[in-house]
Amino acid sequence: MVFKTDLHIHSTLSPCGSLGSSPQKIVAEAARKELDIIAVSDHNSTRNLPAFKKAADGKVIPLFGIEVQTISETHILVIFDKLDAAMSFGDIIFNNLPETPNNPEYFGDQVVVDENETILDFEERLLLQSVSLNVEEVCLKVHSLGGLAFPAHIDRDSFSILSQLGYIPENLPIDGIEISSGLSIKEAGERFPEYFARYPVIRNSDAHYIQDIGSFFTFFEMEEPSLSEIKQALLESNGRRHYFDA
Repeated sequence: MVFKTDLHIHSTLSPCGSLGSSPQKIVAEAARKELDIIAVSDHNSTRNLPAFKKAADGKVIPLFGIEVQTISETHILVIFDKLDAAMSFGDIIFNNLPETPNNPEYFGDQVVVDENETILDFEERLLLQSVSLNVEEVCLKVHSLGGLAFPAHIDRDSFSILSQLGYIPENLPIDGIEISSGLSIKEAGERFPEYFARYPVIRNSDAHYIQDIGSFFTFFEMEEPSLSEIKQALLESNGRRHYFDA
């Protein structure tokens, strides 16, 4: 089976996102655009994932994400297929997040909602800041809970592993790399041949607004929508594969 997949979508919880990006609306837009698998991946928090799971029921296949900003200001996209594992990881990240308060007038509101768009809370701690963990520590904690870790938008001039560290350490425990919407896959491959040869590559929308959901995506050809199958597809193993054109 082939699954059209967008694993990097921000909700109302991300202060840089749209207040209209509730889990309910995210799911509706993803279904409208015929996405099969999606993940909500907010900055440094998993608090909207329970609502996302309920909203997704019977409409799209949910995976559970978070975009972690490490101590080096490197963004790591983290994906789980079990909500409890994602929430446990979210607790680890929150416990390593400085207690700097959010300034909604400057950064935007950080809104926690339920599956019916009822506001449950406003996250008071600023999510757009670095946790006290380095890239390797984050990736190791992800793997200990059964998740996948991808340096996000590696081609960007800020908040990417290449902009912040200058290179990708060879022994870093990652499952692939993500390319942003700023480059085509061909352009990215020409710009980063070493990393394209070394790592599986994925592409997602990184949508902060509803209309951007599914603007970029990855196809996964696999037996079922699980992380173990996705990992095999990333490695082109056992007949599984991933690609970017239908």
